[in-house]
Formats: sequence, C-alpha cells, structure tokens
Amino acid sequence: MDELLPRESQDLQEQKTHKIHTAMEVQLYGDEKVTTSKRRQFQVRLNRARQVATRWSDADRQRAIEQLECKIHQVTPAKRKLFDKLFQHYEQQLLQEVGTKATGPRSILAKKLVRMKTAGEEEAYGAVNMTADKRVHFQVYLSDAGIEATTRSIADMDRIVNQLQRQIDGITSKDQMQFTKEFSICFVGFEAWWQAICVQKLLKTIEQRVIHFVYPKMHHVSHRSESIRQMGSGENFTSDISERLLIGNVKEACQSTNKVNYIQPMLKHNDRCTGLDYMEETLSYLAHQDWYDIASAKVFSLLSAADTR
Repeated sequence: MDELLPRESQDLQEQKTHKIHTAMEVQLYGDEKVTTSKRRQFQVRLNRARQVATRWSDADRQRAIEQLECKIHQVTPAKRKLFDKLFQHYEQQLLQEVGTKATGPRSILAKKLVRMKTAGEEEAYGAVNMTADKRVHFQVYLSDAGIEATTRSIADMDRIVNQLQRQIDGITSKDQMQFTKEFSICFVGFEAWWQAICVQKLLKTIEQRVIHFVYPKMHHVSHRSESIRQMGSGENFTSDISERLLIGNVKEACQSTNKVNYIQPMLKHNDRCTGLDYMEETLSYLAHQDWYDIASAKVFSLLSAADTR
C-alpha cells in the first residue's frame, strides 16, 4: 500500500490537473480557439517537436566522442589519423584471413576486430592513455553527454508549447501570460485541497481494495501442487473445510461489521461464534445423555414424545 499511494496519487493528480488546465483554456481563450481538431493537431505537433528536441544526432554524438577522446585519452588529430591508418591495415589483413562470410556481431571477425581496435588504439594513442579506468571513464562521460543532449528543461518545453499555441490556436503572448498567472493561482488552491481531502479519500479507497480480503485464499488451486510436492497426495481430501472456514471466520464476520476499523469487531464476532458453538456442542451432548431440561432439549428438537405432549 505504501508503494501504491504515491503512484496512484500522482496519476490521479495529473488527470485532475489536466482537466482543470483544459477548462481554464476554454474559459480564457474561447471555444473557437480551443477546438477538438486544433487540440489533436497541437498534440501531434507537440509529440513531433519533443522527439526532435530529445534526439541526439550522429554528428553531435561523433563531436562529443572526439572531445572526450581528446580530454581523457589525449587524442590529437595526428594520432587519430595514425589509428585510422593502422586499423584499416588490420581490417584488410583480417578480411583476407577470415573472409567475409561470417560478419555478424558475434562472429569471429567481429571479435578479432574488437581486439585489433584495442591494440591499434594502444599503439596509436599510447598504452598509458588507454588504460581500463580511462576506458570506463570515457563510457560514463559519453553516456552522461547523451543524457544531457536528449534532456530538455521545463522552460524549454514550455517555450515549445507556447510557440505551438501561437501558431495553431492564434493565441497571443499577452493571453498566455494571463493564463499562466491565473492557472498558478488556481493550482495553489488545488494543491491545498488535494493534500487536505483527496489524499485521505484515495488512501481509504486503496485500503478497501488492497487490504479487504483480495489475497489468495488458502484453498486456492495454485497451492495444491506445492502442497502435494511437500506432503504427498491427500486421500479423501476436500477443499470444503478451508472454504467453510473462510466463509464463517472471515466473510460473515466482515459482513457483521460496519466496514470501518473492522479487524477488532471481526475478532469479537469470531469469539462469540466460537463460544456459541462450544455451548451448542455441550448442550447437545448433555441432551443425548439425558442430562437436560425441557428448555434446552426444545432448542435442539430433542424432546421426547412424553415431553412433547
């Protein structure tokens, strides 16, 4: 439940915020500027703009690789030319030995090319500059550079949204500034209302859904195979016993409560039912042994013919 509450709370809050945002756009910009077709066109172009903004081109990646090689491995243009010449020579020599039939990523050619590339880098750039630690640092910095290049700030995305709104909906910058101001004020009130009321309601809903007897029952069929492997097949075994226990001790006990803080009332209900069962068994035994009074026997329909008359 501790994991469900933050996730579901965030999802529900985003849905309600989106509804408030949409309603305020219609109220401030007008129905004619915020139509369904324009919203659909806006969403398509926004998704396309996000893809373009978060894409790392091959040229930018190659530029980042060259900068990191110069910074970490002390690579100069002259050394890079030497490496390219050495690697081209090694590659041609290897192709003559192995051939071009098996050129997949797991082929012998690919594995030997990796080893030859490593040897060529150490020869061209120097073994001191191509240690294992520096290679790891290079990969880490390259990964960070990729994340930084494909991550845009909230201000950048807001700038894209505002630009598309001006192009598609015909909204002016003045209207956008007014909307941002009024939405910020409304959102502050929404946050206070959400934390005071909605979170508690959501917590109660999750408790009723998660804690309220949706766990796998002890007579569930998935438990049978494991029980048979551990203890062998059960001769003359029936699942009616566990089913009856679930209904009597859990379901009926829960139905007798008001569904709020129900654990203690359920335990009291089970204690009372157990006490009544013991009393019934005791009185029944006494009745069968002729140690009974007429009132007790009448309860169990055990009156003799003389007593009935």
